[in-house]
Parts: sequence; structure tokens; C-alpha cells
Amino acid sequence: MIRHILKIIWNERRSNLWILLEYTLVFCVLWFCCDYCSAILRTYKSDPGIDIRDTYRIEMGYRAIKNTDGIEPEYDQFEIAMTLLERVKLHPDVAYVALGRHAIPYSGSVKTSGWMLNDEKGTLSDSSVVGFRERLVTPDFFRVFNIPLRSGRMFRWPDDSENNNVIISTIGPGICGEGKKRFCIDNVRTLSHSLRPKDDEPILSLIGTTGQIHDTYWGQPMSTIYYPLPRKETNLRRSNEIALRVKPGTDKDFPQRFRKEMSEQLKLGPYFLASVKPISDYKAKQAEEVNGELNGVYSVTIFLVINIMLGILGTFYFRTQSRRSEIGLRIALGSSKRKIRSLIFTETLLLLFLASIVATILCMALRFADLIQSLGIPAIADRAAWGIGVEQDVINFAVTFVFVAVISIVAVWYPASQAVQVQPAEALHEE
Repeated sequence: MIRHILKIIWNERRSNLWILLEYTLVFCVLWFCCDYCSAILRTYKSDPGIDIRDTYRIEMGYRAIKNTDGIEPEYDQFEIAMTLLERVKLHPDVAYVALGRHAIPYSGSVKTSGWMLNDEKGTLSDSSVVGFRERLVTPDFFRVFNIPLRSGRMFRWPDDSENNNVIISTIGPGICGEGKKRFCIDNVRTLSHSLRPKDDEPILSLIGTTGQIHDTYWGQPMSTIYYPLPRKETNLRRSNEIALRVKPGTDKDFPQRFRKEMSEQLKLGPYFLASVKPISDYKAKQAEEVNGELNGVYSVTIFLVINIMLGILGTFYFRTQSRRSEIGLRIALGSSKRKIRSLIFTETLLLLFLASIVATILCMALRFADLIQSLGIPAIADRAAWGIGVEQDVINFAVTFVFVAVISIVAVWYPASQAVQVQPAEALHEE
């Protein structure tokens, strides 16, 4: 039967060519819709690598205090920060407290840079620039957000001799750069700046690694370089990022109690306690902003799917109706209605299968050529960063094929049912 249907498809190749082209285009569009939706789903389901439960951010306000001459006195910013940490630690509900810059998860404060990954022997010729997010933190930052070290050691603070010792978070099993070969770091190695290789930039020693950190609600994961917060940059007015973790079971009404009990103690020079907010509030706000963008993506996807369904329905309705005389002739020659329906459905699925092979080759070629990203079409930018392999291509193919097959069967069901009811004499008379 398959050979017979293939002969029919070949004999009607002119009309079938347009159907194959339509199927190929539809298959490619739905393939990338599936791929993109899978990226969103993986982001939502992915482990962020941080624990924001029972965590809060303290924001300090600043009020200028001037002497009788109208001049604001100079303050030892480092000593003020140390005093703040000591007093916050003494609160009975606080487990850990840390300072940072560009560090608070989901806060929107982000700093990124590009670095070259090197081994102990020097720069690899085939390695490339890898994007990192930079955070300046105190060691307790890792305890506040329950970020364990995977290897190496923690930097000492405050110790200016440690300023060039950094910790990085990995992506998957290691940090990878894309070049002629793939280069991954799993152990402690060194980093050297590659954006201005002729400058006398200090080499940063990688003293430890953590697991993957993904603290944006939706988007591409990026490794983090954790710098020790330098003594000279410990300034509450400039950074003003103070995070703390409370002890289990003490988070109920903590912001109100903390402000009531600590407002006077945290009046340090020109600073005063302004607010205490759960980190989860920042995540919820970011989620609200991102969901607005995602709603637009979903709307476009639904619009495409509806138009694809209508296009396929229309195409196969008129195609089946135009074959009434052929169907009538087959009935006149003794074919059963069930056999004719089976012939039409099998022919439709064979056309889809042939088109799916061509579409799969095109989709794979476009993905490996990075043409999709260059055109600004949504797709998974770095599949390795999410641990995505060949299995996602199999999922894309299966979901797309089943979806289009269901639409196609629905599209030919009604006209095929109508066509097999036609009387042979009536169908031949129309011919």
C-alpha cells in the first residue's frame, strides 16, 4: 500500500510540491516555537543555585550632617560598615549578614565583563572570551544564600592581599569557552583579562568554585566571578547592598520587629535604617516585569499556531474535495469506504513525513549556523549552558510531527467523509 501511495504522490508531484513546501515551512516554524518554549520551561524549572528563603535586604538611608561651617565631615566608611555588620549580627534572629556590590539576587544590579580562560601554562590559542557576571561580596554572602563551595577555599576578608583571589560559579560541569575546541575548567586555574591584553592588568587567581548560579527569573545563565569586597570600596553610600539570613522560624513579621529594635542602633554617622525587604519581593517584581514580555511571546506563538491550523485545514479541504471523481471511481471499482479513508490519511501522513525530513535538516543546519540568533529569532542561545543535547531535537521533532499530524488528520477527516459518500455515477458525471 505504501508503494502505491508513493506512486500516487509522484504522479501528482506538481500539486504535492506546494503541499510539501507548506509542510516544510510549517514544520520549521513550529520546531523553533517548541525549542523556544522548552528554553522558557527549562529556565522556570532550573535550580537557581541559591536559597532566598528567610533572606532580607537592608537598605540604609543617607542624611548629610554638616558642621557649623556648612561642611560635611569625613567618615571612615569601612569602620561604619564593620560596625553595622557587628550590630546586625548581634540581633537574636539574624544568622548571617553580608555586604556586596552588584550582588543582591534579583535586584537588577548587574555588572558583566568578558574574560579569557587560561590554564597554568598560559593563554590557550583556541580559547575565547567568556562572559561573566561580577559580584563584590564578603565571605558571609555565600552563607546568607546557602552557596556551598564545590572546590577550593573561601577568600579571607578584610585582607587586601586577597583582592586578586576570586571564586567563580560554573555552568553545568564547568565553565566553557567556545573556540575551535571546547575548553572547560573543572579545577582551580587562573584567569587573565583578554579585553585589553596589552595592558598590565593583574592576573586573578581562581581559588574556588561554586555550582551554577542563575538568579535572573528568565534568561541565559551566566557564570559569576566573586571578588572580595575591597576595603577601600566598602562604602554604604555607594554600594548599599546588605543581605542577611534569619534563623529558621523567626521570619514572621521580621521586617517590622527588626526596624523597631534596630533603628536606633543603626544610626551610624549620616546613615539610618531605611527599609528591610524580603529578597523574594525582588524576585516577584522581576517576574512581573518578565511575564509582561512573555505574554507577548505567547500571543505571537498562539497567533502563528492558529494561522498554521487554518492554512492546513483549508489546503487539505480543497485538495480532498478536488479528488471526488477519483474517489468515486475507486468506489465504482470496488474499493470500500474504509479503505479509501485509510488511503487518504496515509497519503497525508506520508507527505508530512517527507516534509519533516527536509525540515529537520534545515532546522539543524540553521541552529548550528547560529543564523536564528543573528536574525533575532527567539531560540536557545547556548544549549550546553542548560545541559541541552540531542534529546531536545528529538523532543522538537516528536512534538512538532504529532501536532501537525493531528491537524492534518482533522483537516482531511470531514472532506474525506463527505467524499466517500458520493455516488460513483455522480462523481464521474462531475468529471
